[in-house]
Amino acid sequence: MSSRINLTAISCRRLLLIAAVLHVFLAIVLFVAGRAGVAPQLIDRDGIMGSFAFDSYDYQRGAIETSQLLRGGNLRAWATAAQPLHVKLIAVPFALLNPMFGSSTLSAEPYNVGCYVSIIALVFALGSELGGRRAGVLAAVVVALWPTFLLHTLQLLKDPIFITATLAALWCAITLLTRTYRPTASAVVSVMAILLLVILASVRFSSVLLLVVVAILILGLLAVRQARERQLLFWNMTPAIAVFLTGLILLPFITGQKLTYTKQYPSDQTGPLKNAGNPSERVPTLVMWIGAGNSSRGDAQRFVVGDRFARRISSMRSRFAASYSDAGSLLDAQAEFRNVGDLLRYLPRALAIGMWAPFPSAWFSTGRRVGNLGKMVSGFEMLAIYLLQAFAALALIREPQHLTRWFVVAIVVCGVTAIAVVVPNAGAIYRFRYVFWILLVVAAMSAPSVSFAKQRFKHVMITVLIAGMLGVAHGCSSYAPPVNNSKIGLTNFTGTAFSAVYLSPTSASDWQENLLGSSTHKDGDTLEIQLELNEKDVEWDLKVQGIDGHCAEWKNLKFDGVSEITLVLKLSQTPVVVAEIE
Repeated sequence: MSSRINLTAISCRRLLLIAAVLHVFLAIVLFVAGRAGVAPQLIDRDGIMGSFAFDSYDYQRGAIETSQLLRGGNLRAWATAAQPLHVKLIAVPFALLNPMFGSSTLSAEPYNVGCYVSIIALVFALGSELGGRRAGVLAAVVVALWPTFLLHTLQLLKDPIFITATLAALWCAITLLTRTYRPTASAVVSVMAILLLVILASVRFSSVLLLVVVAILILGLLAVRQARERQLLFWNMTPAIAVFLTGLILLPFITGQKLTYTKQYPSDQTGPLKNAGNPSERVPTLVMWIGAGNSSRGDAQRFVVGDRFARRISSMRSRFAASYSDAGSLLDAQAEFRNVGDLLRYLPRALAIGMWAPFPSAWFSTGRRVGNLGKMVSGFEMLAIYLLQAFAALALIREPQHLTRWFVVAIVVCGVTAIAVVVPNAGAIYRFRYVFWILLVVAAMSAPSVSFAKQRFKHVMITVLIAGMLGVAHGCSSYAPPVNNSKIGLTNFTGTAFSAVYLSPTSASDWQENLLGSSTHKDGDTLEIQLELNEKDVEWDLKVQGIDGHCAEWKNLKFDGVSEITLVLKLSQTPVVVAEIE
């Protein structure tokens, strides 16, 4: 195909120039269509397409605020503003181009086109590394013309800079498998990889875990390469070790800040009356006791570490489902993981969703947000994804000794499965998978460069390997230490920050002191409460106050044997805050 259309005759510089011109042209068309009111229900006057990029409105407001700081010459306030990194970057062209194009997507085009061209350049580099120049050109062309990816890069989103930084980090990782580094080059790559890790942490902190996994995979594949070549590649291992260690330093911050407070009983402080406040501001609540045994007596439980991890994943999933309760593309919204067994049993389903959703049955149905056309476009793209998966599998079968291709496919499979485990919305999954689909394109386009010499097919052991790993992980789960009955961890997974946390005996008429003091209990934070109990069988009332003024209350709780309380927002007829008590 490439020989007929002569794509490989295009130089990388010319390809990037064509891509940049295409992107700018589409940005102008989008801006003109918005200003002319061609399709007001689809495109607003600023070129924002709220049907799939509705968070662009929040980022637009943030960019307007920070651009005003730049126009006022307050660079320090711009740099320290409480806004995401990409919002600060968008604020720069906003400050320069606002008089001509307003706060539109066309004003943000310098940021968008820069990320877009960088992504195409990195795709070309990755493809060339895996399968030669032809594979690089083909992969770059496919990604550059991918319809929904193009549309997303025309909006005010964090995805472009996230994809750019992720691909750059993965390019650094892949070169460790394909090249032999000297000390100077190794040092440069190490510094570059650490900087990219910091950038990714500021854009989407959960990606730190991804790069830690990447570093582990690279070290394992480097061990295989060194065994094959019978030489020590110390300077190739150094960047992977540096990323791994940096990731380990950053990983604890994923769980949020940890606060502590010692609750005295009886308390010498008073607080708001329990019957005071506006009932309309109270959010419905439920209590869910986690673990075996008689929860009413609060018998001390010993929980498997893996079960606690499964509950955290389930909490994140439930919160996401509640946040997008009006979406028409929820998948398994009611699925919960009470233990590691539930999580492991869901992995095949998550793999299917991550790899193949939206499924063919949904390709021609009416989309609640994107309409019929959007569903048909997504169906066309998914059909292309199915073909790309077949090409990638063909490349693996024909050249099974190619370590870098196995690495890329492993990242794709693990990445989309992890997304489907946490995210129960097909539309959000579709958007979050772009970086992995780009890697899939790279792996698939390297297939034509593989030698198709006849060879006896080897047995594919990947299924056995994964099953073995899951079996070992399940069998080796260790028990947590015995519960300290007087210490309780209160974790916030509601998606909003708390300005106050109250805990008082049920017999008290007021809520007593705010356990947070002047602090804020942000989403993901854990407040460790040390109870000083002078009596047994004490019942407690718990109240949390959101920064938006809403509150949630739970009455008559018994904490004997309780070690953790996780507050999650779950999907019901109306949003409900559930206290999961372990």
